[in-house]
Amino acid sequence: MTETLDLISSLFLPIAGKNLLLPNVSIAEVIDYQIPNKQEQAADWYLGSVSWRGQQLPVMSYELANQDATKDRGENPRIIVINTIGPHNSQLPFFAIVTQNIPRLVKVDENSITEDVDEPQGPIEKMRVTIHGETASIPNLELMESMLFQELQQHQSY
Repeated sequence: MTETLDLISSLFLPIAGKNLLLPNVSIAEVIDYQIPNKQEQAADWYLGSVSWRGQQLPVMSYELANQDATKDRGENPRIIVINTIGPHNSQLPFFAIVTQNIPRLVKVDENSITEDVDEPQGPIEKMRVTIHGETASIPNLELMESMLFQELQQHQSY
């Protein structure tokens, strides 16, 4: 009997100095970069909102929220629309992050990924991994959603 390995279609999302790794199902859409409408007195990681499918979509800088000191948008930035999964998803069904370039498809199975325990994690990273010889960070989407929800509630913009 042959054993079948489950492959998970995922994306490498290029951000400053590393990649984020997310399963395809967590991403609603990849859209062209547009400058977010910044909210006054907001946290530095909250970039503002952009228009998407007739609604205002809050945009987060992953790098700044993770305390990586950069605001560089890169050569070919994109906005990644993420489906929310946490307790606030009925009020905040989507949020977005900015990447520095176009995401790349990667297939993940249990034999191709290992946890990288030598690298320290940032506050919104769930895990650092090596996959197919490349390092990546798996973000804590529920924490990111919660941070954005609290920020939006504080400024009553949602």
